[in-house]
Amino acid sequence: MADGDEIDDARRAAVEEALGRIRARLFVVRSLAAKMQSTAEMEKKLAARDVSPALAREAIERVTGYGYLDDESLAGQLARGMQSRGYGRRRAEQKLRSRGLSGALADAALDEAYGGRDEVALARAALGRRAVADDADRRRAIAFLARRGFSARAAWKAVQEAAKDSPPEPV
Repeated sequence: MADGDEIDDARRAAVEEALGRIRARLFVVRSLAAKMQSTAEMEKKLAARDVSPALAREAIERVTGYGYLDDESLAGQLARGMQSRGYGRRRAEQKLRSRGLSGALADAALDEAYGGRDEVALARAALGRRAVADDADRRRAIAFLARRGFSARAAWKAVQEAAKDSPPEPV
């Protein structure tokens, strides 16, 4: 093509589509280089950038094929991380849902991270050395555990165990 030559509308549309495809793929790869993300998160980001659903799907399929986008791996990593940082299963499930990971994928990751573990023991560990000497301390500790995603039953039992283990306060 020489300088000054004009291109027809079909050629222009093909070039613009190819550029859009490249931009979408580049955006996805750069986003994933910064932070591991779910397919749903990438779809939302691409939609916010006015990328057509067809181009978005193609870009996501391409990077998934490369192994850069893996919802199963992300779900497992998030569930294990939440468990190791002392969060309960409910809070971990909420985190997975907020990242666009739900259903069977999230259930499998949560079962792997929390399945064989006793919720009361996890709650007791999350409680750590928090004071549970009086009623006010116990209420605060139960509220803390509830915010961390433990059931009311597990929080109550963990606080009861901690109260038994802590020495009585001098009068």
